[in-house]
Amino acid sequence: MPTIGTWLADQGARVDALSAGLGHTLNRAVPPRLRRIVEKMQTGRQHHYGQVAAIGFLGATILYGLIAGGHMLTLLDRTVAAAFFGIQEIRIGGEIETPESAVVDQLDIRGGSLLGFDASDARERLIALPWVKDADIRKFYPNRLDITLTERTPFALWQNDEVISIIDRAGVVIGPYKDVRFAALPFVVGKGADSRADGFMTMVQRHPFLAERMRTAVLVSERRWDLVTKNGITVQLPESGVDEAIDRLKALQDKDDVLSREIVTIDLRLKDRIRIGLADNMAETVIKENESVIRRLAKAGGEI
Repeated sequence: MPTIGTWLADQGARVDALSAGLGHTLNRAVPPRLRRIVEKMQTGRQHHYGQVAAIGFLGATILYGLIAGGHMLTLLDRTVAAAFFGIQEIRIGGEIETPESAVVDQLDIRGGSLLGFDASDARERLIALPWVKDADIRKFYPNRLDITLTERTPFALWQNDEVISIIDRAGVVIGPYKDVRFAALPFVVGKGADSRADGFMTMVQRHPFLAERMRTAVLVSERRWDLVTKNGITVQLPESGVDEAIDRLKALQDKDDVLSREIVTIDLRLKDRIRIGLADNMAETVIKENESVIRRLAKAGGEI
């Protein structure tokens, strides 16, 4: 049966091992004066009382070092984690564009316990991810976290200078355009077009004949829009009264099918007229037709 002396000798050996293990960390955390006291007490360890005192004082010194170094809460958290509430399972839902590895990294668990895990801080870190609009984090004791993400819905492609980004309906930039899966999104161009794209697209949808032909919308000087059709016609819209201007275009489209002709621009900025810019080949054809009419009239003696 072990004697008190044997036990104390064993504890003394453990003190040596613990001191060696703490090494440089303890030396930084404990003031030099306390270290000298411990060393003196350890030199008298051949006496049982000296051994007990050295063990007790070393324990207090280690505790002091942990508190002074700000490691006490971390130690307690990891102790509790190991014993009872360590996070062992993470369930993630709602992720489509966000990798699960990115979610786990943002949680910043580091082997902590469910008790010490700050869900509010973790939620803020998750919302900082490009696609994440909101996140719900729930703890299920003793060892499970459930994460439910709400991701942003891509609404349009926005070009500002030379950079093309994916934006949501609120105009928030999700990230750079790199994936052809999003090539069919509406394309808006210009400074300020990101925040005004939703309102403009809502207005265009009220005019299906134009919405189905639209390829690009360009915000000009942050005041008014130009709409470019899929066949390359630029429809110049006014700064105000846009719906009325498009109604005038609809009447012209129903009568002459102008959006299918070889023209370059349709200017709707004036309330009392529509100006049409012809393509070069179309302009040449019109000029030749006019010249032919002029010649016929001249031969017939008609007035021009």
